[in-house]
Amino acid sequence: MNRIDDLSEQILQKCRFCNPPERERILWETENFYVMVSLGPIVEGYLLIVTKSHIGACLNIPEDLLPEFLMVKEKVKAILTSVYGECMFYEHGKAGSSLLIDGHIHCYHAHMHCFPLSDNLHYDISLEYTPQIFDSLEEAYSSNKGIDKYLLVEDDKVYVYLPSDKPRSQYLRYKLACHVGHPDRWDWVNNQNWEMIDETVKRLKPYFV
Repeated sequence: MNRIDDLSEQILQKCRFCNPPERERILWETENFYVMVSLGPIVEGYLLIVTKSHIGACLNIPEDLLPEFLMVKEKVKAILTSVYGECMFYEHGKAGSSLLIDGHIHCYHAHMHCFPLSDNLHYDISLEYTPQIFDSLEEAYSSNKGIDKYLLVEDDKVYVYLPSDKPRSQYLRYKLACHVGHPDRWDWVNNQNWEMIDETVKRLKPYFV
């Protein structure tokens, strides 16, 4: 797989989540979700859980699809923990989106970021925003159902932030990239990191059966 030179143009012209052109990056799928290796992985093993339909945020997933989503999430967590020893998640909701929401359907696919780290990323975010703290994603979902402008970080707990301002684009990606000492990796369009994508596919694909 090679660098996509016209990625910015592709994003504006079509929804790359509806019809992902690099099918090799998809490791597993169910009826309503698929797991793919992210473009611009910040660390090896960096995955996305993506809704197949246009759902704006993970905390807006319809109740009848929630058990399927949680099953996919637990499978990803089990695999990343087995291979790398640890796993965390985050999601922007519709706050700090990578693209403008109006007119850009990319942002209407909820996508949970999954990666093999156990650092206290939530501490960095909590210096700027006050979190709600939950024991599980189900609790966070029940408490914030219908809210779409939020930030979410999950390690042993689930931290939901409801910023009153608009965070910078790719806020959590930027915070994570800085946290691991590679601040340039937040920009997944210009830093696609195909060598790490290929390594992640090669390492994790056998586990998604």
